Amino acid sequence: MEKSLLGEEIDRVIRELDHPYVSGLSLLGGEPLEHVNQQGLLPLLRQVKAKFPEKNVWCYTGYTFDTDVMGNMCSNWEETPEFLSYLDVIVDGKFEEDKKDIKLRFRGSSNQRILDVKKSLKEQKAVLFEF
Repeated sequence: MEKSLLGEEIDRVIRELDHPYVSGLSLLGGEPLEHVNQQGLLPLLRQVKAKFPEKNVWCYTGYTFDTDVMGNMCSNWEETPEFLSYLDVIVDGKFEEDKKDIKLRFRGSSNQRILDVKKSLKEQKAVLFEF
């Protein structure tokens, strides 16, 4: 995406978030944690957290936090630690049709976890988000 188009898209997202009824931003679809997507999303996350530090940022990923994110991405991609620093919650794990449960909150299948990113990073292990 051209720089000017990227800036316009970021500005549009910032405008949409600039309402008291919007509590945060969710990253999903495609795969936010793919390396090229982290690189593309970092400018947005920097601006969102600078302008709205109180708004939460959730990230939905098919990757697992322990193995894929902490065990691979953090040590191999320089963007990942900064990317994670802007996240509040990660919902990790691939959606599995045979584990689908419509009664689950904020996830589609029982193998997926809702993780507190700040606590997980501090403790260097997956820490479940407490509601």
